[in-house]
Amino acid sequence: MREKMNQLRELLNEMEVIDLSHTLEENIPAWPTHARYFHNLVESYKFGNVACHYQLIMSEHTGTHVDAPLHFIAEGEAHYGIEQVPLTTFYGRAATIQATGLGENGILTRKHIEDWEQENGNLESGDIVLIRFGWDQLWKKRPDDKEFMSNWPGVGKEAAEYLVEKKVKVVGSDTLAIDAFNAAENPAHYALLGNEILIMENLKNLDQLPPFSFFFGFPLKIKDGSGSPIRAVAYVSR
Repeated sequence: MREKMNQLRELLNEMEVIDLSHTLEENIPAWPTHARYFHNLVESYKFGNVACHYQLIMSEHTGTHVDAPLHFIAEGEAHYGIEQVPLTTFYGRAATIQATGLGENGILTRKHIEDWEQENGNLESGDIVLIRFGWDQLWKKRPDDKEFMSNWPGVGKEAAEYLVEKKVKVVGSDTLAIDAFNAAENPAHYALLGNEILIMENLKNLDQLPPFSFFFGFPLKIKDGSGSPIRAVAYVSR
């Protein structure tokens, strides 16, 4: 066991860590119906307190976050919260698909994924799939968030169903939602979460990842949580 731990430590020390999470701060983009993020000072040295701490007020879907199945699935086997998702779901091999050429309201198709596999290798059961639309470049705080908050591309229904067939465990993107801005019926949310494949949104720095990397992104353990902010990182070869 000690030898394996030493090998793991040496391997991780040889790799570069890429931060895939946006900083949580007031006025960051948020879904219109969701709670805004607030960071309120409660104790402070200037108040005469011996320590400093803040109160956090935010949605479960604030910033870089993960959706639990119950976020869109109202009943059945997939209706459960984030605290019931196995911890092994939140780390593993990540495949990063480049899709920056789709443009506003563009749709990632099954063919796009299959073409990526032809070039880079097949997706495997248990993979984490990250879609780079390049939308994180538009991330700005209110009131300058209008570009980020509209016309983003997304994963189409056939592409989502293909990822279900491939038995991946997480699909993430650098957009506000995995479905495109004008996808009123949210087909990717229903296809993925309905098959217990988690969704991660508002990722960043996917341009720094090779086709395959190793991903970690753990949520808070929220009872009946529809989701949770995460600190997402990827390990890549130097």
